[in-house]
Amino acid sequence: MILVDNSEESKSLLKYFEKQFYNIDNENDIHNIKEICILTAYCYYEVFSYIIKNENARNVFLNAKVKILIGMNIDNKTRRLYFNDNKDNDKAINDFKEFTLTENKEYSSIIELFKYKCENKTLEIRKTAEYMHAKLYLFKYNEEAERNAFLIGSSNFTHRGIKDRKELNIYCKDGFNELYNYFEEEWNKAHEILNNKNEEEFFRNIIKPTNEDKKDKDDLVSPYKIFLKVIYEYFEFINREELLCSPSDYGYRDYKYQIDAIKSGINGIMLYNGVLISDVVGLGKSIIASAIAKNLLLKEKIEEIIIICPPKIIDSWENYNSEFQIKAKVFSIGLLDKALEHVRNHRKNRLIIIDEAHRFVNNKTYSYDMITNICFGNKVIAITATPMHNTTSDIFSIIDIFDRKLTKNKNIEEAKIKILKEERELKSKYKKSENSKEENIKKSKEIAKEIMSLIHTIIIRRTRNDLLEDSEYRKDLEKQKTEFNDVEEPKLHDYELGDLSKLYYDTLEKISPYNEDNEDNKDNSNIFKGVRYKPLIYLKKKTIEDKRKSAEIVKAVYGEDANFDFADLSSNNIAKFMRHLLVRRFESSIFAFKKSVDNMIAKYENIKRFVRGRNYYPIYKRGDVNYEDYSEDDNDIMIKDNSKKDEGPYIIKNVKEVLSEEFFIDFENDLKILKEIKKDWENIGIEKDKKFFKLKEELKKFKKENDKRKIIIFSEFKDTVDYLYESICQDEELNYLLKPLKSVADSKNRETVKANFDASLEERKQESEYFLLISTDTLSEGVNLHRAGIIINYDIPYNPTRVIQRVGRINRIGKKLFDKIYIHNFIPRLEAQKDIKNWQISNFKLTLINSIFGNDTKILQKDDEINSLFSLKREAGIVSDLENDISWDIEYREIYNKLNQDNNLLEEIKNMKDNIFIRRENDFNGLVEIRKGENGIFGGLLKNSVMDYNMANIFKILKAQENEKSFKPSDKAESLIADFERRKNIKKINYKPDALLKLERYKEIMGLEISLNDREYIEKIIKGIEYNIFTEKQIKNIEKAFKNNNGIEILKEIKKIIDYSSLNYINYIESDYLKDSILVVREEFFKNFDK
Repeated sequence: MILVDNSEESKSLLKYFEKQFYNIDNENDIHNIKEICILTAYCYYEVFSYIIKNENARNVFLNAKVKILIGMNIDNKTRRLYFNDNKDNDKAINDFKEFTLTENKEYSSIIELFKYKCENKTLEIRKTAEYMHAKLYLFKYNEEAERNAFLIGSSNFTHRGIKDRKELNIYCKDGFNELYNYFEEEWNKAHEILNNKNEEEFFRNIIKPTNEDKKDKDDLVSPYKIFLKVIYEYFEFINREELLCSPSDYGYRDYKYQIDAIKSGINGIMLYNGVLISDVVGLGKSIIASAIAKNLLLKEKIEEIIIICPPKIIDSWENYNSEFQIKAKVFSIGLLDKALEHVRNHRKNRLIIIDEAHRFVNNKTYSYDMITNICFGNKVIAITATPMHNTTSDIFSIIDIFDRKLTKNKNIEEAKIKILKEERELKSKYKKSENSKEENIKKSKEIAKEIMSLIHTIIIRRTRNDLLEDSEYRKDLEKQKTEFNDVEEPKLHDYELGDLSKLYYDTLEKISPYNEDNEDNKDNSNIFKGVRYKPLIYLKKKTIEDKRKSAEIVKAVYGEDANFDFADLSSNNIAKFMRHLLVRRFESSIFAFKKSVDNMIAKYENIKRFVRGRNYYPIYKRGDVNYEDYSEDDNDIMIKDNSKKDEGPYIIKNVKEVLSEEFFIDFENDLKILKEIKKDWENIGIEKDKKFFKLKEELKKFKKENDKRKIIIFSEFKDTVDYLYESICQDEELNYLLKPLKSVADSKNRETVKANFDASLEERKQESEYFLLISTDTLSEGVNLHRAGIIINYDIPYNPTRVIQRVGRINRIGKKLFDKIYIHNFIPRLEAQKDIKNWQISNFKLTLINSIFGNDTKILQKDDEINSLFSLKREAGIVSDLENDISWDIEYREIYNKLNQDNNLLEEIKNMKDNIFIRRENDFNGLVEIRKGENGIFGGLLKNSVMDYNMANIFKILKAQENEKSFKPSDKAESLIADFERRKNIKKINYKPDALLKLERYKEIMGLEISLNDREYIEKIIKGIEYNIFTEKQIKNIEKAFKNNNGIEILKEIKKIIDYSSLNYINYIESDYLKDSILVVREEFFKNFDK
């Protein structure tokens, strides 16, 4: 018995093929090997190149009868090579032909190898009847039975298995007959792939034509035709799906833009396990998602559908559930634990639909961990019109819920890091006013193009402007008599504060001072610091014992990995958030602000009693609450991770021993300031509320000018909504004119809102009892309110996406009630200059959101003169949306549309060969490459020694005029290609995660102590880490399992982290989506070259 483990060259399986295993002493021995039988879990195309390079192995492979039995999966290239039962067999054959047309010399050699085997009928390949993970190599000689031998162990018939990765195999002769008989039994039960009946057809259809196709390569194609070919391939790929049903089958209209989205969505789901539907508000995302789900059911790609959404839109989803007959199980977003329990207890091939997916942009939260576990191994549709709240990383967080392939490609990953760095730099300059507004918008657009080019295959995003600019979509909308509302330029209502100006400004300075980040403010006794929210800042750290006790508290609150720096940062962020929340409520309404101050005082007093009476301090870990979504009913205060049920506060005991004296001084100072503010505003009632008086004036004016237009007033806060509703009801004139309705969280009220404000409701169910609706932002998501024609933003959220959602409620596809929609924003005028950097950031975000996703709804009006809390005086005015912008690909979609109308030209483009290589003149030196594969059309641009994967830039470079000529590649082309490949394949430090190393070692140590199933489970996790299918949180938790447990307990803990059965549904795909691709075109560019 000999061990073969690939640990060194002499012990590689490949070396045994060459020397020990074949024991070839003379030329005759090569012909003595009668049969090679290979049983392998995986078979990868590249392995044949190793055989070709090795002379002895090649000769043996050529002369012996070869039978390959594959137990698990075949890679895409091998699949193209073998499968001839594809429903579109001609296309599969053509794809393989193009792939092997000398793009790689090794592949051409492999073709020659298979050509020889086909001619001699000495190669058969089958797939096992059941999944099998075994690896066995049998070598049978002609006459000398004693030379028959086998190799059994862990090596797959792949490039890693026979050479590159450490394996463990045994080479032996005893027992050959038993194993040979076992192989024959499995062989006879297996499914045929390539056999002696179809080898001739394979040779005739692929090998022979491939050689003939090479003759056409010298014919140069014009750059214009190449440009058309790339456009055709790009959009044809997106629209290639065939639908088994459409929205019209379930009572809706078939809009072309929705049909295209359904096809694109199915495509993305089948390739990447998910898709992000992010059309602007009002274009029918839920209809698109429901139609995708129904098609997947009819295509038998899924067995069950789960919908996860906020409670307020469960009823809407139940309606879609019934209309599209998808039999989905609907879970509230607050019951993720129940959804996960269902997923794990009922293992099926399922689709998860996540509505309002922007709630999962923070990948550090408990709920994000829950949603990723729910989606793990399943197909996913994420729905949100506003996928970016803070940074562009929000978008990638949503995509990471389902995609472990596209954005994990090393080139994409590095491009993503670069984009996020550029955004941070731009945000910093924006805050410091180092760039002009025009420069910020220009740079935002550049960042936008980069982002969309990275995720174009898994995001569906169109604005109304996109639909109007696309001739096919526009004609379809006109044909169906569908028009969009014209949103008038928003009107800004600034109100004079009068006698309250000084008090207003002084209060702001106390709760959110101009230079709050300045360290000089630390000892300022006139500033509210929010000490109650950051006690860990004051932990004692002078002695070793102090540090030990303090470290225990930090770990108890924030987890084992937390340190003092993390605790300080987190605590300061909570305190800052609560101060900013107080500012937002201050601006919203006097009533909301006064209520917050009262609540804060009460909470501070409670803490004092705890400390004095019991000497303890309760503190909640900052968990799952999104700062910017924390608005309604958030009078305060200790922010708890609401996703973790029954988790109470952590109790800091012996407070006076662990917290410094400074804490108690600052705590008392905060309480003093709050009481001062309470006293200052105690006698300020509705009679001095300038903002409400301004609202009353405007409401009367609106009613007089627009008698039939219903009105919606939005506020961030429930307290403000209550205040406005009661105040308007108490005003006899307004109450009579407007008949106000307040939105509250119960089903009866929701039905009343729909009856009075939803134009999509059947006319017989519509009512006209109420003219004015007053609501928080809970009603700005997932509800149609388009019987209203006026929106009043009584306050402006810190998060600008809220404003977009508000307007989207009345700007819907379908029934058009008004030619114009009006938006009114209420903003205070300040006499004194006030730092408004929070609102600078808000408008920076709005600029970035519009640049990335486009937004055809006007949000805030430009006004250089108004000096208010929301003004960007230093940035030349409040940013409005970029309503004239359209998506980068609309120009090319129009060319695609026109190409489809020219039958002769279309046929010519469709029949063009792939693997085209020409040279063109340009103003730079470089190379562009377009590739197509099962996962889409992708490109790379080497321009002046810099790699670029931005498809918008690549299309721009490929663009050509009809009369432009092409030229043969230059002598420098080979070096350019080499440079292109080198830069494309540059990797950062390649290291194995600690979890992977520990798992590999654990599998070896535990040996027979764990079952065969458990060993296979560990192997699947190891492979999953290699293929990047797990989240960072999952990998980190695996590492914690090793840290906190021993022996079999480690395995039990890992099973809690990664569901055992879900691993069977994982598609282990290389993250390099170009690996199995076909070269469509290369173009070489040179400045002023010799033609």
